[in-house]
Amino acid sequence: MVGRRELLGMAGAAVGAGLVGAGAAEAAGRGSGGRTLKVMQFNIWLGGSRVEGGRAGIADTIAVVRPDVVLLSESNPQRVADLLADLVERGLTYYDNANPTDPAVISRFPIIDRASFPSWSKAVISVDGTEVAVYSGHLEYRYYVNYLPRGYGGGTPAPLETSEYGWDEIPTGPITDVGLITRLNEASGRTKVTKAMLADAAAERGRGRLVILGGDFNEPSFRDWTRRTRNLFDHNGTVIDWSTTRAIEDAGFRDTYRVIHPDPVRTPGFTWPSDNPGADTGELTWAPKADERDRIDFVYYHPDRRIRLLDSVIVGPSTTIVRNERVPESGRDPFWEPTWTWPSDHKAVLSTFRVRTRA
Repeated sequence: MVGRRELLGMAGAAVGAGLVGAGAAEAAGRGSGGRTLKVMQFNIWLGGSRVEGGRAGIADTIAVVRPDVVLLSESNPQRVADLLADLVERGLTYYDNANPTDPAVISRFPIIDRASFPSWSKAVISVDGTEVAVYSGHLEYRYYVNYLPRGYGGGTPAPLETSEYGWDEIPTGPITDVGLITRLNEASGRTKVTKAMLADAAAERGRGRLVILGGDFNEPSFRDWTRRTRNLFDHNGTVIDWSTTRAIEDAGFRDTYRVIHPDPVRTPGFTWPSDNPGADTGELTWAPKADERDRIDFVYYHPDRRIRLLDSVIVGPSTTIVRNERVPESGRDPFWEPTWTWPSDHKAVLSTFRVRTRA
C-alpha cells in the first residue's frame, strides 16, 4: 500500500508530466455554478488477484487519479467491499450501487437510485443538485470476433461458424469476411443488452437527468476499424461497423475519447492488452502471434447544455503487448502513467466533464 503523502506526490508528478487538461480540470473544482466531474472506466482484472499487490494497486490508482465516479469491470460485491475498505484506509469515502453481480459503479457522491440489467448496472447521483444517471457495462467476452482478421478464433461457441478454432490460431490464416464477422458479433448479444440499457437511459433523460455510460465492451468501436486503419494493427484490410458502439452513438451519445482525440491512427487509444510489469506476457496476450491491440473500454455521454466534456486520457502503462513482446505504444495518446503497482491487463479511461450545478 502506498502512503497518503506518497500518493499526493505521485498525483502532482503525474499532472506535471503533461496531463495539462486533467490538471486544469482538477484545479477548476467547484465554482461559477458548476464543478468538474471525473469519470473513469476501470477493468480491475479479477479484483487485482492476478498481480502481486494488485488489490492495493486498484485503490492506489483511484487515490491518485481521484475520479468522482468509477465504472468497475470484473467486479463482484466482495471485490467492491474490499475496495471501499481500502479507500477508507487512504482517507477516501466512496459509495457503491450494490449491484449483486459484475459490473459496478462507485461514486464520491451519494447514490440516490440504482438498478441492475443484464451486463449493465446503474447508479443515479446528485452532483450538487444536478442528477446524473451513470451506467457501467461489462459485455460478453466470447464471440471476440475482432480476432478473426488477425488469424485467431474469438471463442465463438458451438455450433456457430468458426467455433472449431476456440481461441487458437486459425490454421488457414485470417478470416476477413466482414459479413460473417458481423453476424457472429451480433450473436454475442452485446448489442441487444446495450439497447435495453439505452431504453432505460432514454427514460432517465426524460426525467431531466444527465446520462453517462461506459464499460469494458469486449468489442471495438466502429470509429477505429475504418478505411484509414484497414491495413494497420492486423486488421488485414477489413472495415467493420461494430454494432454496439454504433447503437450507442445512434442513440445520441458521444464517445469521449474520440471527441477529444478524433484520429484513430495518431491516437488509437488502445486499452487492451495493456502491459503489466507484474505479469508474464503470456498472461497478457490471447493472440501471441498477432497485433491484437484494440480500444474496448469506453466512456460516453449524452450532450446537454448542462454538461461539457473537457478532456479524456488513458490511465495505465504507455507500453503494450504486440506479438508476445512488450513494446511502447505507437501513437500519440496522452497517458497518466502509474508509478504504483498497475493491477490490470487493461488500461483505464478517464474523462473529465464540467457539470452545471444548482448549488
